[in-house]
Amino acid sequence: MDLPLNISALQDFTLQNFAKKKCLSDEGTSLTFELFWNIVGIKSKEFHQQSYKAPIAIFAENSISTLIDFFAIWKAGGVVVPLNPKLSHSQKEKILEQIRPWRAIESMENQVNRFEKSVCLPDEVDLLIATSGTTGFPKLVALSIANFIWSAKGSSENIPVDLNDNWLVSLPLFHVGGMSIIFRTMLAGGNTIISPKILNADFIDQNKITHFSLVATQLAHFIQTKVPLNKETKAILLGGSKIPQVLIQKSIELDLPIHTSYGCSEMASQVCTTSKGATMRELMTAGKILAGRQVKIDQDGRIQLNGKTKFLGYWHNHELLKPFDEEGWFTTNDLGKFDKNRMLKVIGRLDRMFISGGENIHPEQIEQALINIVGITNALVIDMPSETYGSRPVAFLQRQKKYSDPGLRKLLSENLMPFQIPDVFLDWPSQEFSSKPSLDQFRRIAQKKISIYN
Repeated sequence: MDLPLNISALQDFTLQNFAKKKCLSDEGTSLTFELFWNIVGIKSKEFHQQSYKAPIAIFAENSISTLIDFFAIWKAGGVVVPLNPKLSHSQKEKILEQIRPWRAIESMENQVNRFEKSVCLPDEVDLLIATSGTTGFPKLVALSIANFIWSAKGSSENIPVDLNDNWLVSLPLFHVGGMSIIFRTMLAGGNTIISPKILNADFIDQNKITHFSLVATQLAHFIQTKVPLNKETKAILLGGSKIPQVLIQKSIELDLPIHTSYGCSEMASQVCTTSKGATMRELMTAGKILAGRQVKIDQDGRIQLNGKTKFLGYWHNHELLKPFDEEGWFTTNDLGKFDKNRMLKVIGRLDRMFISGGENIHPEQIEQALINIVGITNALVIDMPSETYGSRPVAFLQRQKKYSDPGLRKLLSENLMPFQIPDVFLDWPSQEFSSKPSLDQFRRIAQKKISIYN
């Protein structure tokens, strides 16, 4: 079949094939494809006054109304810019100045025309996603609906979706992990279900959830609270980084159909994913390359990406920057390698690597070793200045079990070289961050607590 690669084609395709089927649901509402598109059509009239391809920023809570707004903006010819509603006031102002949207929507009651001279984007752009980078100001990744449709097609060849399936949205709609779900279900005629803020077993059972997209902490919470994911569940797609080995082992013991993966905003979500029934060894990788994507490793060990899901560029200073080589390859800051079965193993990020006493240290390797220790649920390693070694690793830990520092060092010595073992272990900051905290924020917190001079 010809894929529906724009909003009009997607509407025609779903109405021709699935008009009376459920399309979108939450705790109290279910919309068929027919009703969904009728509401989108009415709503789109609110956005017709804008210039073609004018950006509209939405501080996006996960809800049916948010998704209706997205599709209404696309139908009216606009560009959707979903943003984290928990951003601080100053963060919102900075990113809105960069985008210069025709309108900024914080809620139904608070819709503000922000800039008289909104800057319109190129015709091919449908969406700007603000990356949650580890350092600096977020980049604005320009994507098209076609990127997400190709992404959905490749995903479905590895994790099938059918007419009776229900995929839960528990990841934010302002990230590609949440956004991509609606396109996977639409292409298959399945149902996207918005997760309630407090998800319990009754909701999962009543809505017959078949597919989940989760990060490791969500899966760990479900297992600990004995949410019965294995009754109707066909697939649990794990995104993000650092999947603890003990969590993978526990999932296998519970017969949970987990899939580990590697993806990024620049490729509209998944790039590589493990297959159904993957072994423990396979699940410790990111799996094989999905259809519609191309991956290679350059001479410096960096992961390079290409294919039909590849983004259009970065929107910066009101122009589209295309960071591609002459053959169209995008070079990431992710370091990786393929095993003998062509499964991708992500080692870390080039922009996080630091040198300590002449040795290259990849924080992600230390973090993985830490979260593989029973009772440590999350870890983040930063570099701090050292008079003797230049830099030394310091670890922030979320833990359910208390270990002494010597005890942690002994456990880590089983899997790490001595120079990789952190000098200091700190508790995870108790304050709530308005968005994903940067490494610089963690460094400032560490500087208040310690001073390393070896």
